[in-house]
Amino acid sequence: MADFTFLEQVATRIRENRTQLKDTEDELATVNFRIHEIPLKSQTESTFAKMIGQDYYDASTDLEKAKEKLIAQKEELSAKVKEDISLFITEFTSHDLVIPLEPNPKIADGNTIFHYKNNSTYNNILAILSELLGLTPPILVKDVMFSVSEITIKVTDEYEAKQKFLSSINEVQKTLSIKRK
Repeated sequence: MADFTFLEQVATRIRENRTQLKDTEDELATVNFRIHEIPLKSQTESTFAKMIGQDYYDASTDLEKAKEKLIAQKEELSAKVKEDISLFITEFTSHDLVIPLEPNPKIADGNTIFHYKNNSTYNNILAILSELLGLTPPILVKDVMFSVSEITIKVTDEYEAKQKFLSSINEVQKTLSIKRK
């Protein structure tokens, strides 16, 4: 059974691994720059070291090792992100998806509002879902607005709201299924 708590964990992992991936890419760019810079400066640096009676230390071996390690780390993180996105899509498109909503909605300002149980929020699910759908949060699908703390439907009839909610979830699942392929 796919549930929002699990999806939030997967989405959190995706976002954390992406942050690590970006940091790794930045560090790799710095190492690549330093590797490129060594041949340009080594003549001067080695001559200067010799002139002042010091040994010249060529850091290129250490930098190449660091580069290899960073490339491996980048590939591993990229694979994890790709795997978790696939898992996110699979779980979200499951027919067994459980969205923990309070059963009794609030009617306000011409809208039916379903809050998540226990006043939970799902920041990471919304962030990943909006990215996959190419939308910005909050997500609006067929008069149904998904936000981190609630789902708002632009009707006042509870039965009609439930129908619109199911229709919009179905639409989101179809769109994600297409992305998976």
